[in-house]
Amino acid sequence: MIEVIVGFANALDEKNWQKLRVYLTDKIEINYLDFRGEPPRQATAEEYVKQRVDGLAGLRTLHISTNHEVTIKENVADCKSAYCIYRVDPTLEAGQDRLDTAGNYLHRLIRVDQEWRVNAIKQTVVVMSGNRQVHGAFHNGQIE
Repeated sequence: MIEVIVGFANALDEKNWQKLRVYLTDKIEINYLDFRGEPPRQATAEEYVKQRVDGLAGLRTLHISTNHEVTIKENVADCKSAYCIYRVDPTLEAGQDRLDTAGNYLHRLIRVDQEWRVNAIKQTVVVMSGNRQVHGAFHNGQIE
């Protein structure tokens, strides 16, 4: 279970979009209200991956996932965790090139063909520091 959450984070840093897709169900509930300001919604896995491709384009990232608490009930599991994400845009000058966030995630996973897949994500931001324009979701003040 934790391997899925950590693999998910590593796929983002590696920009391995095919690997990221493997960890997702076909449709997922997403709640990034704290970070993106978007209301919770359902997205296809392809939409979710594309949003990450666009938002992280050109960035170096480090996603750290820790403090995992897993609850399993038959074929459904919840994983609460803490995270820290460092984002660096190497094209910007020092002092304007980073956006760092930390907080908590709640991932819901379901068993699909004996494998765990993420079908819901809620991100809670506790700390946000740096230049929001580093992340593609905030370019020109527009949320994707």
